[in-house]
Amino acid sequence: MLEFAGINLWAVALVWLIYIAIGSFWYSPAGLGRQWTKLTKIDLLKMPKKESTQAIVSVAISAIFQVLALAVVINSLHITGSAPATQGFMVGFVLWLGLTAATTVGVTLYQRRGWKFLWLNSGYFFVVMSIGSVILAVWQ
Repeated sequence: MLEFAGINLWAVALVWLIYIAIGSFWYSPAGLGRQWTKLTKIDLLKMPKKESTQAIVSVAISAIFQVLALAVVINSLHITGSAPATQGFMVGFVLWLGLTAATTVGVTLYQRRGWKFLWLNSGYFFVVMSIGSVILAVWQ
């Protein structure tokens, strides 16, 4: 049964901010942005302001939903004991592998983006889901 009561909203807010911060770096020229641009042929820095703003807002909103879903799953599993960080990491890893990475394979390959693009994008989600799951499991 999914349990919504008892979710630590401060932890959710922190994890959401971490998603935004890591994503901002990950897809920036200082991070993997140049590689992403090379693979997609889309330069985020040259997008029209309105379009880029809409994309950023949409990504931020979708990140809230992802973090809330992660919080519900972690909360429903009642992770306790001596190793909540390890258990949280495993939840994040399994959800990433089974839902995020597996789902993006078809979309990526049908768009002819290739395996490098898949790993670049799904790698971001591996990082944020792992960190987020650890925080949500520890800070209940």
